[in-house]
Order: sequence, then C-alpha cells, then structure tokens
Amino acid sequence: MLRYFTTFDRPRPVARSGALRAVYDAAATGWQDGISKLGFLTAYAEVMAQTPAPAIDAKVLDVGTGTGAFATAWVARHGRPGTLTLTDISPAMLEAADARLDPARTVAAPLGADIPDLPPQDVVLCAHVVEHLEDPGAALRWLHDRLAPGGTLVMAISKPHWCTALVRWRWGNAAFVPEHAVSMLRAAGFRDVTAHPFSAGPPSRLSHGYVARRA
Repeated sequence: MLRYFTTFDRPRPVARSGALRAVYDAAATGWQDGISKLGFLTAYAEVMAQTPAPAIDAKVLDVGTGTGAFATAWVARHGRPGTLTLTDISPAMLEAADARLDPARTVAAPLGADIPDLPPQDVVLCAHVVEHLEDPGAALRWLHDRLAPGGTLVMAISKPHWCTALVRWRWGNAAFVPEHAVSMLRAAGFRDVTAHPFSAGPPSRLSHGYVARRA
C-alpha cells in the first residue's frame, strides 16, 4: 500500500491538450450536475471559507475553470469581484461557465498560455488542472507570476487514493500527497501555504484544498 501511494504521488505523462479538450467538450453538458452529486460544490465552499476577504474591486482569475464551479464557490463566499477572468481549454466548458458567471471575461487557452491585457491578479483560482500537466512545478510558477504581491492562490489538487486511480484511468491526471503539493507550492515561490482537507464524500478521498500567498 505504501508503494501504491508513493507511485501515484509522482506525475506521469498525460493526454495531449487537443485530446483532453475534446474529452472535456464532450463532458460539458452534464459536468456541473455530476460534480454536484459527488459533493464537490460543497467541498469547494469549504476551501473558500478558508480564504481571506479580498478588496471590493479585486481582480480574480480562474484557470481551467471548467463549468465555473470553483469560481462560483468563490463568488458565493466573497461576492462578485471587480473583474473575473475565466480560462479553459474547452470552449464548451467555457460557454457553460460564462452563462453561470456572467459578466465575466472568458479566454479559451491552456494554463501557461499568454493572456493579453491581463494585469496582476489579487486572486488566482485553479482546481484540478496542474495534475494534467507534464511539469506541475512550471505550472505553479506560472500561477505565482499571475498574482500581484500579496495575492492569494486557491487550489484543489487530486491526491492518491484507489478512487483516484479510476479517475486517472479516464482523465489521465496525476495525483499528489498533500505534503508533496505543499512542497511544490513553496518551491514555486508561494508563502503561507496551508492545506485544507475536504470533510466528506468523494472529495475527501479524491482531492485536497490549498490556500497560499505570493510574498
């Protein structure tokens, strides 16, 4: 069992962005209902409860927004920000997120892509994205660089569990034990990194919440 968890702690090659985009486009219609039934909307609300109150006119970026569930949880906790930018590789997912979070700026782009006219952000959100990338450390550094000094990063990252293995079989994502995820965040330049386990249901087994700050 220890070997199982150690193995799944390490990233592995994942699906190419084009293939992944097609899979998420196909899943967009039922995505929000599916993650709601699994308890992820409640889990996302839990981690948002651990985030500091932002400025009234905060600039917020949600990277890999999917159907907007993570950003919706942030807005439910803190209210609508001054600006909200949503990115995703899936146009179908972005369309669903835009309908849920209008008005918001949407950008069809993967993590790491150039986002024109994007100023430093007060808050960056990112749920279950870095696990799909071949270099999670580089992805975390990119997220760090999108933040203004003192800005807040809020994340959900897959963690090892036999249930996660089933998810990996379909989606091709890696998984990281919380201690490793915290170390990666610190190595990327983040400070005040805190891990927040989800309390119940599939989210408590499949993933973990994190809050960090750019110095």
